[in-house]
Amino acid sequence: MGNYFKTKPKYKLDREMVEFLKSRKLQHINEAIEVVNTKFPNSKYLEYSDYCDVFNPILEIWTQPVFSLLSSKSTLEGANDIYESLAVLTIFSDEEQELKLQFIFQLFDTDKSGEIEKAELVVALETCIRGLCKLVHLPAPSIKDIDFYAERLFIELDRDYSYTISFNEFKLWIIGNFELQDFLLKYALIQTYENARRRYKEKRILYENFFINAVGNDKCEQCELESIKQIFLNEFNNQQLEILELLFKTLQDSSNAYQDQKNDGWICKQAYQDVMNAWAAFDASDINCDNEVSMSELKYLIYAYEGDKPNYYRLQTEMEILDMDQSGRITRDEWIKYLCVMEKGKYVFRGTLQHQFNEYDKDHNGMLSIQDIKDLLKNSMKDLRISFKKLKSEKNFEEMVDDLINEIVKSLQQGEKNYQSNQNQMLFLTWNEFKSFMEKATLKQDQLRQFLAKL
Repeated sequence: MGNYFKTKPKYKLDREMVEFLKSRKLQHINEAIEVVNTKFPNSKYLEYSDYCDVFNPILEIWTQPVFSLLSSKSTLEGANDIYESLAVLTIFSDEEQELKLQFIFQLFDTDKSGEIEKAELVVALETCIRGLCKLVHLPAPSIKDIDFYAERLFIELDRDYSYTISFNEFKLWIIGNFELQDFLLKYALIQTYENARRRYKEKRILYENFFINAVGNDKCEQCELESIKQIFLNEFNNQQLEILELLFKTLQDSSNAYQDQKNDGWICKQAYQDVMNAWAAFDASDINCDNEVSMSELKYLIYAYEGDKPNYYRLQTEMEILDMDQSGRITRDEWIKYLCVMEKGKYVFRGTLQHQFNEYDKDHNGMLSIQDIKDLLKNSMKDLRISFKKLKSEKNFEEMVDDLINEIVKSLQQGEKNYQSNQNQMLFLTWNEFKSFMEKATLKQDQLRQFLAKL
């Protein structure tokens, strides 16, 4: 079905409906199945009144539009395949991909053997593909084409020649089929972790080639900003100009900071790579190409950039920090500014700082404990340990680091009513707090280095 994946939809996708469907959970679908088993145990199709009994608690105001799209007559007068509705709702649901795949696998494993036979695979593909096509206004492939595809697919997946397909075989095929994932992303706005990461890597390679093309080779560590500008303006002439201006300004300011000197008109390779890695992650996650990422897409943005799946608590925390204008969505400029450190009124990208934060955030909850901070500072100040002994201080090196941390944390928390002087109690820093902390810590470390150098 390779050529079919390039088919164009008849009508424009209803993004509002899709966003609603993507907010549904498997728990809701299980509740619908319970109603079906109780009220309609022998039914395969439902007319509109019965359909409302089953699916209205899930679909709410979208019950009628969804029924009409999936209906055999494309109106409220037709009847809907129960399994088609369940499968489509599962595909769109806001769940991890493996959970959705397990749910669909079990839905069509009608004999509950734990394996799918060829006839069950045919039904599964017919139901999922045709149902999805109806919702996104794509012309559905014929039953004959789907059956032919299923036949070939079954042979490909049944690697142990058991004449059945295990869930693991089914899952590995879906995860590794990026043509299918791109199809789902383009027409149904359905993203996966694996596809987000793949798209991120492709964008990184593209931007690395931009730098090489701008300088003419892969050896130079600096490039004229104007050369990069021309490439981006030519390649992305449909991109908002103010977004590109933000990129160019961040590249320039960050390059000056990385090189500890002002060199306007030139950007350094390290700053370029760090900034463009963050830019590529946003590209990979912005499935609408509208320079915005929704709450449901944020997890893919973080995963594309960091390579680790964020938990629910971190997503909530990051959304509150990132969504500066409280719009419920994250814009590209909010993302870039979030990763930057404010230095002398300029947004300077500090990729190494973000990497440090991620390295010591071992549970990936988007926060560092005081112990994490201590470990980080001790590691970054290893070169000062020997020089510190020359002071012949009553304190040891670890105590000095503790005092440094306590002093900075106290200055960060001044004015808070619930401040507790006992810094050994559990205390955590978010990314924004960590940036402020490290700005002060770096300043104090530099002062300490200068002092020790004079001894």
